[in-house]
Amino acid sequence: MSPGAISEEVVSRDTYPDRWSKDLVGTSRLPTTSGFSLGVAEYHTLEFGAVQIHDDQEAVYIVQGIGEALVGGEVYAVRPGVALYVPSGTKHALRRTATEPVKVVYAHGPA
Repeated sequence: MSPGAISEEVVSRDTYPDRWSKDLVGTSRLPTTSGFSLGVAEYHTLEFGAVQIHDDQEAVYIVQGIGEALVGGEVYAVRPGVALYVPSGTKHALRRTATEPVKVVYAHGPA
């Protein structure tokens, strides 16, 4: 794979009832190897959306907002500077608990 760069502003949003997300790295525009990917998402609802489950592992880093993350049955308070680890096959969801949305950077890698 060749190195590269991409700006979040040029990537279209995928929209869901509780959030939007943008896959930035590990896409056709900026491919990677071994199933590695990176993106950004913004959670805007006060309630947890539908839980997500992935076959790969995920790391999430909070960059904006205050909220809660549901990871494997545990609820964690999140704010800027908090990182979460979600093992493969683990149910997870995120929500805001304050006025502004919770914006995250997420990365996926093989299990």
